[in-house]
Amino acid sequence: MKKMIITGVNGFIGRCAMEYFSKDYEITGIDLADRYCEDRAEIHYYQCNMSKDSQELANIFTGVQPDVILHCAGSANVGASIVNPMADLDGNLHSLYQLLLALQSFEKRPKIIFLSSAGVYGNPKQLPITEKDALAPISPYGVHKQMGEELCSYYNRVHGYHIRCVRIFSAYGSGLRKQLLWDIYQKYLNTGRIDLFGTGNETRDFIHISDILRALELILGYQGSEEIFNVANGEEVSIRELAEIYAAQLGEKTDIVRFNGETKVGDPQNWRADISLLKKIGYEKKMDLTEGIRDYVSWVKQQA
Repeated sequence: MKKMIITGVNGFIGRCAMEYFSKDYEITGIDLADRYCEDRAEIHYYQCNMSKDSQELANIFTGVQPDVILHCAGSANVGASIVNPMADLDGNLHSLYQLLLALQSFEKRPKIIFLSSAGVYGNPKQLPITEKDALAPISPYGVHKQMGEELCSYYNRVHGYHIRCVRIFSAYGSGLRKQLLWDIYQKYLNTGRIDLFGTGNETRDFIHISDILRALELILGYQGSEEIFNVANGEEVSIRELAEIYAAQLGEKTDIVRFNGETKVGDPQNWRADISLLKKIGYEKKMDLTEGIRDYVSWVKQQA
């Protein structure tokens, strides 16, 4: 059986990827925490501060001899990156650099997927956004993801690595304990309302975790030369529409949804991805947004 290393395996995408890819790969997980949060016996697990020590990583890689590395480690918190940009730099860029350094002396070149973000685009000048459009991040998080992509490009060109960068847009799904869908429920529990920043006219391109994982599988199997992929559904959905769908799934009227008109620093206005390349390699959306939110609400109610 082929071997896959998943960094950041305790995170949302890392945990889901472990479940998804374990059917085809022997999985080794790496994370900062002292144990794997799901306590699954079949996963090989290493605690490691990836941003500090490439030699420790090199020792793990030597033992595992991975065919694939799915690099999910790092923060995905735009607000935290603004408050503490150095911590975000450490988690999102230094960890990647140490990973690439750890592999430099290896003859075997595993396939690597670096989880980047639509945050590299900032506020695009036009929609939909293609992979070739100019990058203009508006947060330290977006800047560090852009720097990570440039680092990957350098290692591909100069050192013969096989890295693909995936620009994930607005990921969601059961198990996500942060970001918009989680925050909505916490506010609803506390106040009986859904009070949000902005006007509600801001838009995002939402993609369910199950669709993200199928996209990653397709990208791993693709033999073409492209190194950058938008991972989204090519659909522009307003935050108001999302919040009203959420309210309906809670059994509430849509008038509990309110917006304060204030824009948070680092938040883009409008996103919709061009996913022509992803469709070219066989991607089709499976999870409808309303169904995905219904599943999320069912899950989040059980977490209280």
